Amino acid sequence: MLLIQTDTYTLRGYECDAFGRLSIPALMNLMQESASLNAVSYGIGISDLQARGYGWMLMRFRLQMHQYPRFGDTIRVSTYPTAVEKYFIYRDFQISADDGTLLAEATSTWLVFSTEKRAMAPLPDFIRQIPLPPAIDPMPKLPLKPAFQTQPFTPTQEQTVQVGWFSIDQNQHVNNVTYIQWLLEQLGSAVSEHNVLKTGQLTELDVVYKAETHWGDLLRVQSAPDTPAAFTHRILDTETGKDVLLARSVWGEG
Repeated sequence: MLLIQTDTYTLRGYECDAFGRLSIPALMNLMQESASLNAVSYGIGISDLQARGYGWMLMRFRLQMHQYPRFGDTIRVSTYPTAVEKYFIYRDFQISADDGTLLAEATSTWLVFSTEKRAMAPLPDFIRQIPLPPAIDPMPKLPLKPAFQTQPFTPTQEQTVQVGWFSIDQNQHVNNVTYIQWLLEQLGSAVSEHNVLKTGQLTELDVVYKAETHWGDLLRVQSAPDTPAAFTHRILDTETGKDVLLARSVWGEG
């Protein structure tokens, strides 16, 4: 059993943006891959949960970027669970360069849902009893309701997307990285007044995942400037009007 998962990745062209930097969606996919491998090692992977009628769902995620690796660079992604409670399991990530330089770090909160009822469930004993890595220094747990979730929000940009087949994962719902790609793409659209994808680079991303969506659903992706260097984001289900995701992104100079 690998209590701490560490994987080495050499960055390929399709994982980088127009400037040759590792893209945020690609980074999140690499982090998710390492998290999945770690879960399998623990015996709590996707197939382990499916056999018992459960699925994983990401509820909270916060990423801090310190330095962007580039095409051809080799990076190390380390991840491990930091705490297990009745309903939530917490997981941290560190992304480092070959020389040990910390490039990025993230923390996350996960829950399980019943695949029959499609509703949140208490963590079963086989998850709650997993051993945690010794001598770790966990990042602070994320608040369930960050400040941006309760602030007034008036979107300045809005577009509708339909969930396609390649947006869903083995849990039969939209993969968490797909939502992030949608909200980031909106900031770089041709009609955007704030094309920070071209002029800046993301330094922080804080996300609240509130509901799952499925193949064929119509979603509304919205954003609004919060400060000169930050944006708030919202994705909602057009049929129910309910929030699917709330987020805040912070940007620095490119």
